Amino acid sequence: MASRATSSPLLTRNEIAEISGVSINTVNKALEQRVANARRSRGRTLLAADEAAALALISELPISLSIKLKRELRNWIVKRNPASAEEFELSRALRVAMTKNAADVAKRASDYVRLREKYVEVEPGKMGGTPVIRGTRVPVRTLARLVEGGESREALQEDYPHIPKEAYAVAVLWAKGNPRRGRPVRQNRIRSAGRTAVA
Repeated sequence: MASRATSSPLLTRNEIAEISGVSINTVNKALEQRVANARRSRGRTLLAADEAAALALISELPISLSIKLKRELRNWIVKRNPASAEEFELSRALRVAMTKNAADVAKRASDYVRLREKYVEVEPGKMGGTPVIRGTRVPVRTLARLVEGGESREALQEDYPHIPKEAYAVAVLWAKGNPRRGRPVRQNRIRSAGRTAVA
């Protein structure tokens, strides 16, 4: 199979960790060892979506590989996008095949990128640049918080009938992959008439 000509869409380190099922520390270590490649954009470290499958497969291995072999394995996955039947020869005694999990991670990354482009919109002139569900004024993080908080799908559909169901999952993954930057927002407690209200 020839290497792909098109470049893979970029994801944050947290998005890669969420999609691949590895820890953010694993992603950071792969970057430090140059097992995964990153690009800097607007002060953020971004990785190609293809890196998710490579990190998933490397983390599945029951043996520890040298950094050199990890890089070779990563290049095989990212540059060739192997089918599950293909194998990569690490040595004469060791071959690695694409696992079902790594193939599923590659599909998850592809689906997420497609849905993110379809549903997440960031425009400086709209809601002050707050990421919203495309075509609405509903912030992505608000929808994600509702889903993560256990709000039923029926209640969400009643409150937001104009938002397709598939946007819920992408909102949750986007919010996890793009945490707020800076200091956490503190909620001010206002005491009045013997009860506490959150401002």
